[in-house]
Amino acid sequence: MTAGVIISYMSFFLLEVAMIRPAYVSVVMLGGRLVEAMVNPVIGTIVNRLDSRFGKMKPWIACSLPFVMLTFLLNWIVPDISEALKFTFYLSMYCAYLISLTFYNLPHMSLTMFLTTDQKDRDSATVYRLFCAVFGSVVGNIIVSEFLASVDAGDTGDPCIDYNHSVPINSTVIAESPLEWAFLASSGIIIGTVLVCGIIVLVGTTEKKDIYIGKSGGDGNIWKNMKSVISFRSFYIALPVGLGPMLILQLMFSNMTLYLLYSLHIDSFYYGVIILQGSDVLYMPVWQKILSKIGKKKSLALGSVMLIPIMVLLFFLPENNVVIAFIFCHLVGAGLSCLHLLPWSLLPDVIDDYVVETEVGNDALFYSFFQCFSRITQGVGLGLATLVLGFAGYETGACQQPESVNLTMRIIVSIVPTCIILVTLIFLWIYPINESRRSENQVTLAKRRELHRSSSAMVLRKRTTQDLEI
Repeated sequence: MTAGVIISYMSFFLLEVAMIRPAYVSVVMLGGRLVEAMVNPVIGTIVNRLDSRFGKMKPWIACSLPFVMLTFLLNWIVPDISEALKFTFYLSMYCAYLISLTFYNLPHMSLTMFLTTDQKDRDSATVYRLFCAVFGSVVGNIIVSEFLASVDAGDTGDPCIDYNHSVPINSTVIAESPLEWAFLASSGIIIGTVLVCGIIVLVGTTEKKDIYIGKSGGDGNIWKNMKSVISFRSFYIALPVGLGPMLILQLMFSNMTLYLLYSLHIDSFYYGVIILQGSDVLYMPVWQKILSKIGKKKSLALGSVMLIPIMVLLFFLPENNVVIAFIFCHLVGAGLSCLHLLPWSLLPDVIDDYVVETEVGNDALFYSFFQCFSRITQGVGLGLATLVLGFAGYETGACQQPESVNLTMRIIVSIVPTCIILVTLIFLWIYPINESRRSENQVTLAKRRELHRSSSAMVLRKRTTQDLEI
């Protein structure tokens, strides 16, 4: 939920509410993602090596949750300081939030591998987790949009005055503008919801200890384990297959607000964001059904090909047409649902393939490296997009932006994602794990687990007999 709101509104907030120039915003977004990317393997290694009587993953979720809530809230405060100090403040808070979120997300994602050994159940758990994540993003954006709408409802015809005017000096409030108040109030409700959801995860799930046949975490050599994971063929081919869709999702969700506002001139842009993410949620069960029928590779290829013409048409959408804009938000969300779901569902297959070949379980490292490279890709993409917006002549706080900003936003949400899809399809074609190989891996792992259980039972009976003889 918090990540969805950050993706959808952070750039808009920094540009329009905190009044930071685009160059600074690009450094904040890129710097935060790079820091997150660097700490991902480290956190993954720590999570992978440590264990406790409360479980391997759940203690990390419990300990990191309060820090996620606090740092998320601090990102929506506008301190009364210079622009340079604001830049330092938001960069620090954004990095702190992303590091806290990594300590929460990696165990939460890896928990899928500790709930069951059945691949279908894991796929279902992955779909359920992603569905809840995107649904949470929709709920978070609805909360924010309602507060933004309440600000907009009191306008007098001039959005510059209504969105940026100051509250009277004798007012006892911590926010100096209606927009700042809207973001702060909505973030308070969001972190309360996140707390409830976190408690449900902790109370409602049970980790299974004996999942893999082999040593969890390898032989204890951190660098050797990292090299083994990153050099695994199925993994380094799966990376671009997953990173391409993730970059598209980041570009679309983070730039749709500005695209609707400055390219299509839709004042109720926040409803467009809700429609985009809402259709993303609604079509996930559809894509899961398609996945179960034709397989993961074919499903991802189908969704990508269907999305290409929709993306191209975004470049040509007319201005001031709310109906067409929202229809395309729905269509884009339906296509993005496929891209949202399938890349993460590839990772359990890669991990199983690795276990079959090495007999070692390094699941947290796989998830951490996948997160690491996805954050680098998303950070570079988002940072460059914001920087290009500055070069295009974007003026912080201005009600009207030059035509070059309109053209730039159309390129960012249309042409760039289309090119990324085409590159992703090339790597998808050479991705080695098809449905046949998945089935073979499942049979192999099932035999190993059965052999392991039989061996353990035999050892137990032998020890019991020895104890009785004594």
